[in-house]
Amino acid sequence: MENVYVVKLGNLYFKKKESILFGKYRYTMADNLGDASFCKDFDYAKKRAEEIGGNVYKINLE
Repeated sequence: MENVYVVKLGNLYFKKKESILFGKYRYTMADNLGDASFCKDFDYAKKRAEEIGGNVYKINLE
């Protein structure tokens, strides 16, 4: 059994972080879990959640 983490903001899931001009970032979100990015590292997921104001959820894969 393996654990992965997903970042959720409201009813949207984090998909990717894109760099734009002058060190700013754009976050792409998905409206379903199938298109979301899964993180194996909790600390990475927590950092992304803090940046966008979302929450981290753990998913158990069997």
